Amino acid sequence: MTEMVVYFPWLHPKLGQGPLPEEVVFFDPGVDLETNAPRWRSADLPFSPAEIRGMIRSYMEFGERFGRVTDMQAYQAAGIDNFYTDTTMDIKSQLIGMDSPKKADPADLRRQAQLVLAMALYREEQFIAMSEQEGRFGAAREGFAQVLGLDDEESFAQFDIADEQLFPRAGVELPWKIVLPSLMVFLPLGARLFVSDQDILRELAALDLTFSPCAGEPGGLSCCLLDAEAAKRICGRPVDLPAPVTLVTHPQNP
Repeated sequence: MTEMVVYFPWLHPKLGQGPLPEEVVFFDPGVDLETNAPRWRSADLPFSPAEIRGMIRSYMEFGERFGRVTDMQAYQAAGIDNFYTDTTMDIKSQLIGMDSPKKADPADLRRQAQLVLAMALYREEQFIAMSEQEGRFGAAREGFAQVLGLDDEESFAQFDIADEQLFPRAGVELPWKIVLPSLMVFLPLGARLFVSDQDILRELAALDLTFSPCAGEPGGLSCCLLDAEAAKRICGRPVDLPAPVTLVTHPQNP
């Protein structure tokens, strides 16, 4: 692969299921991370790292004003795409539809997209922090098994307790589909998206996206062309694609 290859849908390298081709980079929405994994930050990002961190903090402070998630229902119609200004009151105004622009200009769209991606990365960081307690969960599961009298040939599945309830998976827990439209705002023409998460691949297959051997590609990788119609099936709404994007995955994946 000679073109830029960006991992999809996860932005945090710890969620990238490897091994990954050496060309693969993780998209950086302007949020610094302590990692040795290759990341790529677009020169078109409108906000600096300090600004985007401040906006995430404002969003979280606004959310903390509500004791329950249901308390925010009156504000949810605008959606995460409208969290793109830099103060708590501006965020509230966007949520309740006050002073909203009739039609966003390209600069507004870039601001929206960067914040959506930064918020997605923030949620991934929170998910990783919980997942890193897996050792404790495993020990707890062994303890539960002893209490329930399960032997080595039995499992929690016999009690209708799936592993996902004990060990959440990113593809199940995180709203990965909102990443695609925002990523398209910054993805260079000709860049590819690399997918290795098995949950994501299964969902793509369920949406009739079929991978086949990449033509003329060494290494036997599999490709799938993502056009506007396929992107709409994924996101549930139209996605602005300047050109079709190629999804790439390991050859053993469907």
